Amino acid sequence: MVSKEIKLNAIIRPNDRLTLTFRTSITLAVMAFIIALAVLLIAIQVRALHWATKEAASAYMDATSTKASGRLQTEMTAIASLVRVLATSSSVAESNEGTEIDPAIALFKTALQELPQIDSIYAGFENGASLQVRRTSDLNEEQRERLRATPNADIAINLVRPGPGGELPMRRIFEDRQGNDVGQLDLWKYGYDARKRPWYSETMKAHRSVVSLPYLSSSIGAPVITIGAPLRGKVPGVLAADLKLDTFSDFVQTQRPGEHGIVLIFDSTGSLIAHPDFAQFVTSAMTHPSKPQLPNIKEIDSGVAAAVLQGAHGREYYDGSISDEQGNGYLFRLAKFPLGEHSAKILLLGAQRDFVQDVRRLEFTGLILATIAGAAFVPAVWMFGNGMSRSLKDITAQAARIEKMAAPDPLPVTSRIKEICELGSTMNLAQRTIRSFARFVPKEIVRGVMENSISTELGGIRREVTVVFTDVSDFTSIAEFADPDVLMHQTSRYFSVLTKAFLAEGGTVDKFIGDAVMVFWNAPNAQPDHIERACRAVLASRMACEKLNAQFEAEGVKPFFTRFGIHVGEAVVGNLGSTERMNYTALGNTVNLAARLEGLNKQFGTAILVSEGVYLRVQHCFLFRLLDSVVAKGMTKRTRIFELVGAAT
Repeated sequence: MVSKEIKLNAIIRPNDRLTLTFRTSITLAVMAFIIALAVLLIAIQVRALHWATKEAASAYMDATSTKASGRLQTEMTAIASLVRVLATSSSVAESNEGTEIDPAIALFKTALQELPQIDSIYAGFENGASLQVRRTSDLNEEQRERLRATPNADIAINLVRPGPGGELPMRRIFEDRQGNDVGQLDLWKYGYDARKRPWYSETMKAHRSVVSLPYLSSSIGAPVITIGAPLRGKVPGVLAADLKLDTFSDFVQTQRPGEHGIVLIFDSTGSLIAHPDFAQFVTSAMTHPSKPQLPNIKEIDSGVAAAVLQGAHGREYYDGSISDEQGNGYLFRLAKFPLGEHSAKILLLGAQRDFVQDVRRLEFTGLILATIAGAAFVPAVWMFGNGMSRSLKDITAQAARIEKMAAPDPLPVTSRIKEICELGSTMNLAQRTIRSFARFVPKEIVRGVMENSISTELGGIRREVTVVFTDVSDFTSIAEFADPDVLMHQTSRYFSVLTKAFLAEGGTVDKFIGDAVMVFWNAPNAQPDHIERACRAVLASRMACEKLNAQFEAEGVKPFFTRFGIHVGEAVVGNLGSTERMNYTALGNTVNLAARLEGLNKQFGTAILVSEGVYLRVQHCFLFRLLDSVVAKGMTKRTRIFELVGAAT
């Protein structure tokens, strides 16, 4: 009893640390893991969604910026092309004469119908004459009042013809959709001189197409951009068209990034082209006591937009995030784009709350679901831990049987889990015991040693065994000319095929000797049909090698033609070697004769040779062919040899 207690104390040393049962430990560990994993996944998901949302917002801003600036540039390009074409028309060039205005008016009307973004088209000449065709159908009431348009007027035609004494009287003719005259006005005598207008003077000075900066048209109280081109006619002049910007500002606001986002567009001087309150600013500007001007970005916005512009420091591209005084975050994007020979900038502001609302809802939902899942897992994990605890106790009880092997002093594994402490101590014993065996030992021998049916001491016993030797024909010649790496790979494949067939019949693969293999049956475990097993294994090996050789030939390498020798008889079976390294093998004349039979295959041109002893014992199971009676090398007695042809039908 004392010795038993000493042994147990040596194996399971006292553990003063707090220990828990496996069931409790695994429940706590799994719950902690689930909670940590849930928090991590939610954090990763939310972060990924924040990043994806920011990327989506950035992409949306890019698209909006491109779409808005692209639309303005497209409209300007279309109008500029039209202006250049009309400037070369003889009908327009000759419209300075009163009798030649109808063709020019018809052209201008057609252009207004084709390009609805044009507010008006007009031509001015060096002699003071001018012609303007303006759309009135899309003007608001205030703008129509400025023109004194009749209720059903669709088109207004302003015609100026120079009179005596430098007079420039203007007649305004209103037409409906059908082209009928619905009213006329004779305006001031010295009213409109196109030659004094910037669009005329700048175009004449440049001798090419000119695009103006945005400005307020005093006649309709709306922002426009004028595109002019020199006329090609007898009388010098300029043809121009106005692009109306108030509808463009309305379009831009439909593209704002998010519910609380805004889009601002302004030219190189800071004059607004698009703004959420653009119409209100224009109305206020028209009441200016002096010359009405477009509002400037610096004058009408002192909040987030002003902060972004201040931080841009004149850069052509600038993006990032910013917060207002209330702490509301905004994503912004400032980009420059061409505006004729001038330039403009577009500023997009998107409220972050518009983009992250879904993310926050998902974050809250994820936390709720994680809490519910964690609560639901508690009983399941508890039951699982209870089952695992019982299983581990059973494993510990089974592993304790390994202690019967010759084991050194154990070093038990310590743990806060009580059952794992016990399992660690027991399995450590087994592990150290198994390490005492040499590597690459047949499984039957390892099992025999573990069951104490095979001694680990040097020595052996006499037992009848069936021994098989194999060898590859002309292997030396093959190896001489083969690449070492290729040969090693080929030989490994070859041995795998052989050993698979031998092991399938319960053979003990003793050793590999170069290209040769030694296998025996009836040891370490008794096999009453060991001769039949050996013959079946050899026939199966030959068939497997034939298939493998077909693969070798297809791969362009030399095939391995295998020769086999089989003999049965008594041999000494046991541990051979030294106390440091030993090998479980078979020794004796039986082994030598099996090796000699394998070698005789070369003399008789056969593949499988067996001894007379093998033939007499299994002649009823297999087909044999008598070859000769020989005295094998190293032997003194003559013996008949047979070729194993196949299994009996």
